[in-house]
Amino acid sequence: MADEKEDAAKQATEKFNNLVAATIALLATFTALAAIKGGNVAQNIQQAQVSSNDNWAWYQAVRTREDMATYELLRLNQLQRNHPARAEAARLAREITAQGAELAHIRERKDEVQHDATAADASVASLNVFDNQYDISTGLITIAMSLLAICVLAQTRWLYWFSLAPGGVGLIFGAAAMGGIPINVSLLTKLLT
Repeated sequence: MADEKEDAAKQATEKFNNLVAATIALLATFTALAAIKGGNVAQNIQQAQVSSNDNWAWYQAVRTREDMATYELLRLNQLQRNHPARAEAARLAREITAQGAELAHIRERKDEVQHDATAADASVASLNVFDNQYDISTGLITIAMSLLAICVLAQTRWLYWFSLAPGGVGLIFGAAAMGGIPINVSLLTKLLT
């Protein structure tokens, strides 16, 4: 009878340990996949940030060019007002027209570059949301796996069920990130930084 109770207890312990091991394996596999996806998101953030920096630098260059073209147009208009000679006035009028067209082209280009820079900034912000989700997912799942390890050592069933809470929330954050569903965790990430 005592042997039967011992065998039953061993089987229950083994079954419990197998359940914990399977849960850890599932969480570890998911964390590995999330780490790969999170790494790809981080690379995309870096590329978008480089694009943003390049476009904002180009925007500043175009703004400088716009200022120079504006000053040149003002100078030509002033010359035209101060030189009423007919031959000179016709040449200045052609230069003013050409400079006005150049200024319009520069302003159009400036708007394009500003749009590209703003789009790159928006891409960085969007990708940061998913990067944060992957970070939160990894952190919560790691906590769950640590609790599961303690659970095996202590043979505490309630701790198993308790560990599923951070693990489940971590799975939700990671799955949402993988599915492209943004969950804004800025408040949580501010607390952790």
